[in-house]
Amino acid sequence: MTSLAGLVDRFTASLRSSGPYRAPDEVERATADALAAAIADGSGPADVERLAAALGFTTTSVAGRVALVADPQSPRAWGLVVLPRVPPGVLVEVPHPAADLRTEQIGVAVAEGLDDALYLQAGAHRAAGAPADARRRSDCPADVAHRPDSVFARLAAGLVVRLGLPQVQLHGFADRPDLDAVVSPGAATGSVVLEETVARLTASGERVRRGGEPGCEDLSGTRNVQGRLAARHGTVFVHLELSRSMRRSARRRELVAEAVTAAVRSAT
Repeated sequence: MTSLAGLVDRFTASLRSSGPYRAPDEVERATADALAAAIADGSGPADVERLAAALGFTTTSVAGRVALVADPQSPRAWGLVVLPRVPPGVLVEVPHPAADLRTEQIGVAVAEGLDDALYLQAGAHRAAGAPADARRRSDCPADVAHRPDSVFARLAAGLVVRLGLPQVQLHGFADRPDLDAVVSPGAATGSVVLEETVARLTASGERVRRGGEPGCEDLSGTRNVQGRLAARHGTVFVHLELSRSMRRSARRRELVAEAVTAAVRSAT
């Protein structure tokens, strides 16, 4: 039987910076909005599968959950979505799989620890489909944390607007001296989930700083479109940046997942 972690690992292993990708057109964006509404409203599986198929997703069952899986070898490499066993209560987001090493493994561990977690992962490497002269993140069509026109962003927006869901988003950065993690609300305001995450990571021995502190400005996620969405709607957003050394260690990844899972539980 395929495990959720196995499905995500195999999917992510196929992603390349040179892979195909295109942004959805107007009709496809509207379909993504309709898919988010169907998930949020608890529509039947037939409606969800029909809308997902129109976007090129295959529907499969894994570990008692329904997964919507795009084809990473197609220009419509728009994501991997794992629906919760119960109505959604939190979004666990991995916008830069492959590029931000093993963030997806942490995200899956959090999703496995929370029955109401909807797992939302980008379907392409953040550099896929980018023009050779791309300089800004917004110039890269597959960088879903900076592109409101992505299927990832449309699904997150629909779920946040309809259900007010908190979002926990995982990122990675190259090792820096005296710093293991940066926890930020992005453009949104602070929250119990954020404070609990900081406290639990610090208690586990990690060197944690908050977004906006000197030397961490570029790791604070203030231009992140999901964080700006949360700011507009007064919802929770936790932008979590983790050093490469943390992400390479199985034990430290486990501790991060435990900290985030416990933080979400403490707030709900």
